[in-house]
Amino acid sequence: MKGVLRESSRVVQHIRPLQKLCFMVLSTTAVTAISIGTAYATPFSSWTTVVNNGDYLPGSATKTFFSYNQPSINDEGLVVFRARAKGSHGGEEGHEDEGGEGGHGGEKKSTSASDSIEETLESSGSSSSGSGGSGSGKGGGTIEGIFTRDISVGDSSILAVAVRRQNVPTPNGLEEESKKPVGTFNSFPSFPRIDASSDTLAFRGQSSPSYVAIDYKNDVINSGTSGLYAILDNTDELITGIRNIDPDGGISEYLVPGEGGRFEQFPGAPSPTTDPDTGNNLIAFKGNWTDTEGNGQTGVYYRDILANGNVVKIAERGDDIPKGALPAGNESFTFGSTAPPSAAAGKMVFTGLDNEDAPTAGGIFMADLKEDASLKTIAGFKTEVPSNFIPFSSVETSSLENNPPTLNAFGEGLSFDGRYVGFWAGWGDDTIKRDLTCKSDGKDKGCAGETKYVSKNQGIFLADTEADKLFLVAETGPTFEGQTDYFEDFLFWNFSGNPDGEEGLESAKWRSSAFLAVDGNDIVFKGLKANGEEGLYGALNVDVTDQFDYDNLFTILTLGMDGGLLDEMAEGLPIASLGIERDGFRNGNLAITASMTDGESNWSGVYVAPVPEPGTGVLFALGLGGLGFWRRRKA
Repeated sequence: MKGVLRESSRVVQHIRPLQKLCFMVLSTTAVTAISIGTAYATPFSSWTTVVNNGDYLPGSATKTFFSYNQPSINDEGLVVFRARAKGSHGGEEGHEDEGGEGGHGGEKKSTSASDSIEETLESSGSSSSGSGGSGSGKGGGTIEGIFTRDISVGDSSILAVAVRRQNVPTPNGLEEESKKPVGTFNSFPSFPRIDASSDTLAFRGQSSPSYVAIDYKNDVINSGTSGLYAILDNTDELITGIRNIDPDGGISEYLVPGEGGRFEQFPGAPSPTTDPDTGNNLIAFKGNWTDTEGNGQTGVYYRDILANGNVVKIAERGDDIPKGALPAGNESFTFGSTAPPSAAAGKMVFTGLDNEDAPTAGGIFMADLKEDASLKTIAGFKTEVPSNFIPFSSVETSSLENNPPTLNAFGEGLSFDGRYVGFWAGWGDDTIKRDLTCKSDGKDKGCAGETKYVSKNQGIFLADTEADKLFLVAETGPTFEGQTDYFEDFLFWNFSGNPDGEEGLESAKWRSSAFLAVDGNDIVFKGLKANGEEGLYGALNVDVTDQFDYDNLFTILTLGMDGGLLDEMAEGLPIASLGIERDGFRNGNLAITASMTDGESNWSGVYVAPVPEPGTGVLFALGLGGLGFWRRRKA
């Protein structure tokens, strides 16, 4: 199957120009046979179920999955996702952007990690808390964990990587003596990620104190409550990538470079990659720490976890921002904030700003994962909006010719494949109002409604870092007079964080994110239109011409479409939420989460679809019968 996937990918690269024409022709003939939503032809039509509410937790005959984070997928079709499972009657419906459907298991592989997992599952029965998830039902104790499934293998199993109450991997215990491990996982705050070119995956885990050291005063020091963990390519052992272990623990390779202190927290999701020169496994991450004067610091770093190397700094608070990202007329700004990075092919990209809340300098940067690497500006405050943008009617086009707008807002969630970077950005001073309300079910502890103002002029961009070209793929606002179905917003809000003020954890607050994923010069993104339509949209071969044509955008799925398009178990249930993350589009395969409900019945899942070849039965079905004849297939 993997050989088939690779060969299919090579064929698709050659036929995509013809494919795009086929899509446009077929979109004019697709039959809108679904009564609960308007249907459009889309390149993604044959959906495979990775995991859904009908699947049992590995090793359990009573607990089924009910809630899911957005998945990540590698080039070979290995999917990694965070999920929750509950007793046989399911669980509560989760938050938006975390949903999924279950796949079928086969023989469960034995791994070093799963030995401990099986013991944990047998003794588990407690409830857990976590952010979000699509799902339904009510049931017993909840299990939260990180799981994988290889969709390139027929009848493959869902495998557990790590679960709550499982022992964290070494180091775990006393410094001087070999004793029973003391630290166990208690939450997984972020979605897991996977290297595109290998099976190396990484995730963030919180735990009870996992390391006990004795200082020079003979005092006991407990540490090691937050860390980044990984399973490397061609191995089955869960290992520690880095953890916030106290310096007295004697593990120098985990310490802040040049400071000697420990990291306190690792916000966001770590990004694994492979060093193209050595083949070693690297992990790129954001780290927060406190300097010797008591000041909070932050930066982006990487570590060679195969060679057990020390942490290497790429950029930190106080470092100079490259001049290419400074506003005109300014010579010097320093980083005040850095966002969690994305890594691929031995490189890292990240968003860095002078001030996170009110930025006046900064942008998106790329660096090789090497000592003393220089930063290359991908987009910054000097970057002009590409010339294919269409201004709002209130702006005089003639005035823009001599004074083109420049970007002044940048999203944190970057999708990167080693060459192409997908990102959200805004420009201009106009804003739109967003009234944020808490969920009525009371799950957002500490939540209070707020009013936020975001850029009126927003765009989804694709940067070619080799050709030094920037493309505006989609923008907010009408592109012609009288248009009503234009994009209004690409930002989505979620109340998240720790409401109890626990030391070291991010505080609870409203956070906005744009959701997108790139696969070479193809891109998929989430958007909200002025007519109320919300969904996933995409474009292929964005950089084929210097001026991207908006007519090349296509609709993949929208809320209100029949859930049967994704999963036969959800037939007749309108799609209620859709989710995608930055590693969710690889080698022609798109991985998403979705939840479906009619207010009484619910279903949810993680799904994958390939970009089909022109002339296949999928496209033929589109021309004959439209989306009403789509059905998912099980791997």
